[in-house]
Amino acid sequence: MSACWIPGLSRRDWAALVMAAVVASFPFSASGQSLAMATDAAGTTVNTIGSGMAKVITQGTGINVAVRPFGGPDAWLPILANNEIQLGAVSSFTAWESYAQKGAGGAPVVKNMRLIQSGSGSLYVGYLVLAKSDIKRVKDLKGKRMSSAFGGHSAVLNSIASTLAPAELTWKDVVPVPVVGIVNGIDALVSGRLDATWAALGQPQVREAHAKIGIRYLPLENTPQALNLLRKIAFPGAQIVNVPANTAPGIEGDTPMMTYDSYLVSTDQLPADTVRKILAALWDRNADLVGSHRNLAGFTRDHAVTSVPVIPYHPAAVAFFKEKGVWTDTVDKANVAAAVQ
Repeated sequence: MSACWIPGLSRRDWAALVMAAVVASFPFSASGQSLAMATDAAGTTVNTIGSGMAKVITQGTGINVAVRPFGGPDAWLPILANNEIQLGAVSSFTAWESYAQKGAGGAPVVKNMRLIQSGSGSLYVGYLVLAKSDIKRVKDLKGKRMSSAFGGHSAVLNSIASTLAPAELTWKDVVPVPVVGIVNGIDALVSGRLDATWAALGQPQVREAHAKIGIRYLPLENTPQALNLLRKIAFPGAQIVNVPANTAPGIEGDTPMMTYDSYLVSTDQLPADTVRKILAALWDRNADLVGSHRNLAGFTRDHAVTSVPVIPYHPAAVAFFKEKGVWTDTVDKANVAAAVQ
């Protein structure tokens, strides 16, 4: 199939248009036998999370869940809003930007987005440098070449800004080098075009880079003041967690990193019966899910319901978790608050 450029259409909008045509060939059937799961590009943590969930859902329901990788959530969120894709794996940060902030952070607005299940501790992010680099702390990034733009990842820009701030730095203190996405940033670091980039802990591309040339994560500032800046500049659900030495490639010593929940999302148009089948599969086969990859270790039953949802749960998910006894009054109040923010 050939394609022609449409004058006046941005590259992001063009990518979304092309991918919409692709996913349209996998429609959501009335019988619920086919679903599409949007993820980030192959080699990313979010792609690993979405692929793992898709496999378990398919095995547990008989519904074919096809994984559809995109450059980033900015490309697929509008398609989700139109119900051309039924499921998505996404960070709570991006979900919050899209729903609660009405796209103010750059993410497309999706007010009909609903949370199906949450996962804790699956996504740790921070600065990646070469192991041989003389950059030892965030303050050393001043004047260095830093990945920027990130195509379909508007949340990454605020993440970087919020973690530069505790070191008394801003985007003006580094040399921004545009990249298409997280994976491209890692490639640029390895090839010598960057001094530092933003990456998730344990993602396949990082492991490959470590085996090829050696990489290292920088410790973030870990003080109450630093956490306050993260939550003010990035988003309220941000946390700083100390990752123990040798947990994964690039963690040479105890390393504070940024973390937040990961979500399985849909829209309010996904039928209740389908939601129930999805959650039953993830619940009944939870051992298979969390054991399939370290990035899914936080998708346990006791973390399926977060006490601080940043978007509202799907009504069928609320009903399911109430039956399982994990939906509390505190969560119910937080869910109502998330819906009206």
